[in-house]
Formats: sequence, structure tokens, C-alpha cells
Amino acid sequence: MVGDIHLRNISFNISLVDNGTDFSDEDEYFYDFVHILYKYFIPILCIFGIIGNALSFRVFVFTSFAKQPSSIYLAALSVSDTWFLSALLISWVGSLDTLATQSGVFCVISIYITYVTSFLSIWYVVLIMLDRYIVVCHPLRGHKLCSRQRVLIALTIVTTFGVLFYSHCFFTMKIDQTDDDERQLCRVQDNYYHVLRLITYFDIVITFIIPVVTVLVFNLAVICAIRRFYFRQFRMSQGRMYASTSPLFNILSKAQVRLTVMLIIVSSVFLVLNLPSHGFRFFILVNDILKRRKENFNLFLIQHCLQIMYYINFAINFLLYCTCSKSFRRCFRESPKCQKH
Repeated sequence: MVGDIHLRNISFNISLVDNGTDFSDEDEYFYDFVHILYKYFIPILCIFGIIGNALSFRVFVFTSFAKQPSSIYLAALSVSDTWFLSALLISWVGSLDTLATQSGVFCVISIYITYVTSFLSIWYVVLIMLDRYIVVCHPLRGHKLCSRQRVLIALTIVTTFGVLFYSHCFFTMKIDQTDDDERQLCRVQDNYYHVLRLITYFDIVITFIIPVVTVLVFNLAVICAIRRFYFRQFRMSQGRMYASTSPLFNILSKAQVRLTVMLIIVSSVFLVLNLPSHGFRFFILVNDILKRRKENFNLFLIQHCLQIMYYINFAINFLLYCTCSKSFRRCFRESPKCQKH
């Protein structure tokens, strides 16, 4: 069903065994592994990620790190990731067998939040790397194009689009009772099947194809520019080269370059954690278009493993910041204070 492809499932259906699904021994071991991973790893990941994102937000907003215009993007990314993890955690609680009832309305809201925040997190990373590309590759324009005002405008445009576009959830979903009338579930409305198919195609373009290609291009361009920067610096230190007249060498500071390196690492980890899940989703979509899709339980389990890998992306940034940036670690030790911009 297109609905299965379109919805980024955030709850693991743990009733398949009870419904009489046939397993080989290997399938059952795989199922048990994914079930345990989902049941115990997800809440730990969410709690760790929410705390880490809150600490990151504190650094980006209430310390000297806030003087960097890109700190606005990073703070927005922390907020978006926190909302996603919060919705994931609540949905995990709702998927437990011990929960007697689950609000269908809340189910729709939870799906809407995960749609919006996953879109925003992806495009905030794109904006971060666009910012770095301009600063590093076109430094003479960086001060004008990457001002705080323009950063806020870009954030507002992306956020508004995400909030409005994914509002389709509220009229393409319906709330049904389960057979035992103990739960309410949200499902795709039958008369919106073809609409959701079109939305799925567009969604895969704006959350997978365009962002991945864009981030890859920006990363490669920035890496090449930084390589030239360090090469010139090395030759200067060896006395083989006089003061450079290159705008890149004269305007960029070591602090800017170190910040850029950290953000390249963050965006690269983002690609590594996002590509498998979105690539698998794209594979399912293509098979659905070609009408070659078959129900396969192992593929179902693989999909959930890749989804869990995808969830890590929303929780790991604080660890990356601490590992890759001395400036972040220094600011983390600062006392919080209001910044005057």
C-alpha cells in the first residue's frame, strides 16, 4: 500500500507473531533481535538525544558560540531533533502492549510532528552546509549573504513550508477502532490513496534526492577549499610562499575553518545515517511503481533496523559537537548568559 510507503513508521508492530506469521529459526532470531532493539534501545536513544539537544541549544544560544551566525541554524536543528525524539518516545510508549488505549487524534498529531521535524532537520543541515559553502568558497560575499537577518529569513521560509505542506496529514488520515475496540488507530483514507501516492513521490524528492545531492556537492566543494587553505598555510610556514593575495586565505580564520570541519563531519554523519533508510524507502517506492512489491518479512525487519539507524541521526549531534570542536567544549563550560546581537 502507498500508505505503508508514505508513512515513516515510528512504531514497531509487535503483534505479527500473534497473528500467525510463519517463521524459520533464522527469521525468529532476527525478529527477536529487532524487537529487543526497538523495545530497549529506542527509549535510551530518545532520552539521551533530548538531553544532548537541550545542552547543545544552551551552547548555541546562551554562550559566546551564539556570535556565529550559523549558531542559529544549529540551535534550530537542536529544537527540531528534540521534537522528533519526543514524538518518537511518546509513540514508543503508545506501542507497548501494557497500554490499554491510545488516542487516534494523538496518533495523527504524532505522525504530523515526525513528518515536519524530519523534513526540517534535513533542510536545516542543507542550510548549514550552504552557509559554510558561501563562507569558505565565496568569503568576500559571506558577510553579506550569511548575515543573521538572512539566516532567519531562510529558516522562516523552510519552516513555514514544512509546517504547511505536511498538514495534509489532518485530512488524508482517519481514525479507526481496532477489532477489540480497545485502541484507536490512524489510517490513510481510501479516497486519498492516489493523492498520497503523488505526495510520496514529491516527498522522496524533497527529503532524499535533492538534500543528499546538495549536501554532497557542498561538502566536496568545501573540503577542496579547506584543503587549499591548509596547503597554502603549510607552504607559508615553510617559507616557500609570501603572504597570499587569495581572499580565501586572507579572510578565513582558523576558527572559521575548524567550525567548518566540525560541520562537515556532522553533515557527513547525517548522510551515512540517512542514506540507508531513505534509500530502502526509495527501493520500496520503485518496486511499488513497477508493481513488483511482495510482502517479505525479512525486508520488513531490515526496514526497521534501518529506521532505528535513521533515528540515531536525531540524537548524536551533541556527541559529535563535543568530539570534533574545541570551541564547543569551551563554550559548554561557560556560564549561560543572554547574548546581545
